[in-house]
Amino acid sequence: MPNHTTNFVTIETNTNVDEEIQALEELKNDLRIKEGKFDFEGIVPMPEEIKKGATLDFHNKDEDYINVMGVYVPKDELARRRLKLDYGCDNWYDFACLHWGTKWNAYSVEVEQDDTHMLYVIFSTAWDSPRGIAERIKRYCEQHNLVLDWYAQHEFEEGTEQIA
Repeated sequence: MPNHTTNFVTIETNTNVDEEIQALEELKNDLRIKEGKFDFEGIVPMPEEIKKGATLDFHNKDEDYINVMGVYVPKDELARRRLKLDYGCDNWYDFACLHWGTKWNAYSVEVEQDDTHMLYVIFSTAWDSPRGIAERIKRYCEQHNLVLDWYAQHEFEEGTEQIA
């Protein structure tokens, strides 16, 4: 059972010009905000051949995958090497930790404010904030003159931490 981290993310236009408004709208679409999500896959998509391993379990198996230390990976060693070269890993768990910074996508998402000039979202993650996602969104905001404030409150810890 993970410790949960609550993330508080605000993204705003800086000068409210059309380019900033468009950039914020594109980011919201990538994150699937209108669907009530804050989807990391819109920022760093998990490749299908890696994602497939997350759908397998004791009752739902695939003959091309094997369970190695609790995660399903391609049975073919050459395929696993290719995935490691291309993505740095060969399974969903390692991909999520490496590229997102946490093992699961966002959950318990609450879109508090979603308008033309501002997005304010609260969501939970397992163990820590998705620092890889936060860094990508920070770079995007810098490129498009958007203002990002990202704070986190870690379960069983006092106070908040500024993430971006």
